[in-house]
Amino acid sequence: MTIPMFVEILFLVVLFAIAEVTGSLVFYVILIMAFFLCLPGIIALNSAPFVPTLKRNADAMLELAGIKPGMKVYDLGAGDGRLVERAARKGAAAVGYEISFTLLLYFWLKKAVFRSKGKVIWGSFWGKDISDADVVLCFLMPRAMDRFKRKKYNTLKKGTRIVSNIFSMEGEKPVKQKDGVYLYIKK
Repeated sequence: MTIPMFVEILFLVVLFAIAEVTGSLVFYVILIMAFFLCLPGIIALNSAPFVPTLKRNADAMLELAGIKPGMKVYDLGAGDGRLVERAARKGAAAVGYEISFTLLLYFWLKKAVFRSKGKVIWGSFWGKDISDADVVLCFLMPRAMDRFKRKKYNTLKKGTRIVSNIFSMEGEKPVKQKDGVYLYIKK
């Protein structure tokens, strides 16, 4: 279990304890709301838990992505938003999708303090249209990579660069590989 997910679960346990001790209806309402905000992140443990991308891999991902000003970049499962921020600093219109509310709050706090230009949206990317992407960054588990190939890959425009950290796309030959990072270009 990763630290952000542990924090979400611990937060819920503490709220429950306060609600039980005080008997306050307000704390029970807060607990229920917090549970539904934290639930997607807890569920994500089964498919793609938050594992921060190593600096070496993040550098390789951005190098292989070839990000230039004005490009549209999506980070699928943006985590704490570090790749989104770095892509935005290169002048890209960078958008990340993250299902964990805790990680989203962490990104928003960093953005408020450091004035990042990137944007992370709370929710699943599966229902989002990413067909206008110039670059797709992802660190998805093998099952999620298979689903990406079935559901999203064919919707991407020709020439879109897909950069995957650690896990390859089954049945596709990478154009380039570096430090466990795979580059695919949509044909």
